[in-house]
Amino acid sequence: MKLLIGLGVLGLLLMLGGWLVRPQPPRVYRAARRGSVAVLRPPRGRNAIFAAIAIVPGLLVLGLELVAAREGQLGWGGGALATALVAASALAAAWFLAAEFRQEVRVDGDAVERVGPTGRRRMAWGEVARLGYNGINRWFVLTSSAGARLWVPEDLSGIGDFAEAALAGVRPEVLRAEGSGREALEQIAAEAREADAA
Repeated sequence: MKLLIGLGVLGLLLMLGGWLVRPQPPRVYRAARRGSVAVLRPPRGRNAIFAAIAIVPGLLVLGLELVAAREGQLGWGGGALATALVAASALAAAWFLAAEFRQEVRVDGDAVERVGPTGRRRMAWGEVARLGYNGINRWFVLTSSAGARLWVPEDLSGIGDFAEAALAGVRPEVLRAEGSGREALEQIAAEAREADAA
C-alpha cells in the first residue's frame, strides 16, 4: 500500500512539473548584455523545478528503503540498488540546480555559445550547415558541418537577439534550405521589433 501511495504522489508531481515547465512563447525578446554579447537565459525557476522533479523519486525510494530496513525486509542487494537510485536522483537534482545559475546562451555577431553546468559549446555562424526548428518543443537546432549540434529553446529571455543574429550570420543558402527555421526566426525577429516599438 505504501508503494502505491508513493507512486501516486510521484505521478502527480511529475504531471504538475510537466505542466509548469511546458514550452511557452517567449516573454522577453531582448537579452541582457555583456559588452557586445547578448546573454540569453532560461525562465527563472525552470531548472529548480526540474531539480525538484529529480529529487522526489529519490526521496520516495529513500523512504521505502528506510521502512524496509526497519522491518527487516531489505537485503544487501536491495539496499545497494536503493542507495544507487537515491544517489542518482541527488546527482540529477544537483545538476539542475547548477543549471539554474549557470545555464545561458551567448550570442554575438560571430557565433552562438551554449553554456551549461558542466561545459560549453560554441558554433560560429559560418559553421552552421543546418538550422532546424521544432515547433512542438519550440527550439532551434543548429548543426555544424562537422555534425555538432547546439539547441536553443525559444523561451529564452532575449530570443529576439538570437533570431536577428542568426538571420544576419547564418549563410543565406542554409536559411533558404531550412524553411521552418527561417520562418520561425523571421517571426521572432518581427515580434521583437514590435515589442521594441511598444
